[in-house]
Amino acid sequence: MEASTAPAAAESIVAALVQAGTRLMFGVPGGGPNLDVVGAAEAAGIRFVLAHGETAATIMAATSADLTGAPGAVVVTRGPGLASAVNGIAHAALDRLPVVVIADTVAAADGGRISHQRIDQAALGRSVAKAAVTVAGPRAAAEAVAVARAAPAGPVIANMDASMDTSATGPDGSPGRRRAGNGVEAPTLRAAEDAAARAGRALLAEAVRAARRPVVLLGTGAIPRTAAVRAALAGRGIPALHTYRARGVLPDSAAEAAGLVTGGTMEWPLLSAADLIVGMGVDEAELIPARWDYPARTILVTEPGAVPPGGWFTGATELTMPLAEALDVLAAGPEPDWPPDAGRAARQDAARRLAAAAVAAPGRLAPQQVVATARACAPPETIATVDAGAHMLVAMPLWEVPEPGRLLTSSGLATMGYALPAAIAAALCLPQTPCPPRTPCLPRTQGAPEAPVLAFTGDGGLGMTLAEIETAVRLSLRIVVIAFNDAGLSLIKIKQRPAGQGGEEAVRYRPVSFAAAAAALGAAGAAVSTERELAAALTEALARRGPTVIDASVDPACYPAVMDLSRGQAGRRSVPGISRASHRKEHAR
Repeated sequence: MEASTAPAAAESIVAALVQAGTRLMFGVPGGGPNLDVVGAAEAAGIRFVLAHGETAATIMAATSADLTGAPGAVVVTRGPGLASAVNGIAHAALDRLPVVVIADTVAAADGGRISHQRIDQAALGRSVAKAAVTVAGPRAAAEAVAVARAAPAGPVIANMDASMDTSATGPDGSPGRRRAGNGVEAPTLRAAEDAAARAGRALLAEAVRAARRPVVLLGTGAIPRTAAVRAALAGRGIPALHTYRARGVLPDSAAEAAGLVTGGTMEWPLLSAADLIVGMGVDEAELIPARWDYPARTILVTEPGAVPPGGWFTGATELTMPLAEALDVLAAGPEPDWPPDAGRAARQDAARRLAAAAVAAPGRLAPQQVVATARACAPPETIATVDAGAHMLVAMPLWEVPEPGRLLTSSGLATMGYALPAAIAAALCLPQTPCPPRTPCLPRTQGAPEAPVLAFTGDGGLGMTLAEIETAVRLSLRIVVIAFNDAGLSLIKIKQRPAGQGGEEAVRYRPVSFAAAAAALGAAGAAVSTERELAAALTEALARRGPTVIDASVDPACYPAVMDLSRGQAGRRSVPGISRASHRKEHAR
């Protein structure tokens, strides 16, 4: 039975993925059933990429989904393989990315006698994923992929069990008609959505007509509506703040692009001066735990099927309606009372203050210098991936982008160990150009990525994924990994109290040469401690076909000032022409 049905189950899940547009599969396979899936994928034209760790492989799959829109796919073995993938699954869940995690499992037919590597994989999967589905044939395979893609998208665990009846249904009985979560039929649901949209348009229009200083918050849900956002806001003079994942919905060159909204204080100058704040597709998972205490009326617009607001925005009005309709309302509103280029002024003021926040000690770089130098050296179309950590506080606001998908980070989970796996997936997803003669190319792609990929990571995050440098070497990927090396967990050090929370041993590592480690793994490596050295290393790395690790010696003493500007009292600053106080003075003249 197993010999005949296991390949059929593998072919079913692969066929469902191919139908959905998946072209890459990542993983760390275990025994026979896992290898059946890999073989079926190869036969179907899906390329399998071997990683060193399951979390890294799942982050690769999630990044592939993020950049292509097709479901990501990752193969893991039962027991320890699925358990090791949980962090990557949680990342996909909170960033709402469709990923199918294909896991071997102890067959139900053997459940009474096998306990080795046996855990409750369905319960484990449901704790972090949208669903856990047992797959033996086409119906359940199609259901697993469909659930992952359905709004809000997210990861699904596909436990492969050839001993199950192939007619088994999916996690919700696989109903044939669209239903709301409470069982309401689709026509009734559509009617309710239409009524909610009409009421929402009227409420939003009234608020927009009364506002003189509106600010827009652009979130993940705005990314698919990028063209509509640009058409509605271009030239309107309404400042727009972006969440991490929404960066590039308005290009940073646009006058309305006002920088980031994170829940910190860098956005305070605009939000404290606004009289209406309109969120477009904002997912509260992206915002840090903080108080929302701005006096302006706040209206949150989310589309049907999106994750609804959960109360982070205290006192906000929640509307469910198509974002395109809400954008039409904004575009038809009165002329705002902001000074010219208020959004650009706020963003540039924040960037200037951030760049001048701290000066590094001799022989070391300030983290701001690292990002500014990299941005100056890399072409505009470069994709940058950013790990969680103190360096993120400078990389995310200072790295300018022309469009979405050019600046990637783990926003909802904010996991360390993200940047390098994400960079590998990004390089594989980029369009390919032919390689020169006798130059190594990616297997089966016959080309090299058109745009370079930079990974900004701390020493902590790189330490978690260092073996994946070999993956990039094996695949001849043009990736530049910039390690902000200060031998410690600098963001945690800032949060650490002087007493009662451990000493240096809780937040400091021994010095590590990541340049030497890169060389040992087959990549190019360079150690830098000045802007000139960094620029030279970047120039060489961007001309190289394979990966490069640049080990940048940064001064951790710069981070407290950066933290204060981003999330502390220093961020509550007055910006000429924008803050309420300066605005009143201008009108009094």
